[in-house]
Amino acid sequence: MQSNGIFALALVLAALSLLIGVYYLIPNVYHVLATHDVMQTQIKHALAFFALAIVLVVGARFARNNAPVK
Repeated sequence: MQSNGIFALALVLAALSLLIGVYYLIPNVYHVLATHDVMQTQIKHALAFFALAIVLVVGARFARNNAPVK
């Protein structure tokens, strides 16, 4: 059961990372973690969150695969 919980948590975090990545692509919105041009599109931040989402999905796949065999 624990691997299913880790799987679900990783997918929720991946979805959240995708949403944050899209947030950083929206121009003329104050971007919290940006240090310069906070009202401009932050491509590097968006790519970092998209990469994090991919890592979380891959991790979820491995967590799901570690289920004990009955």
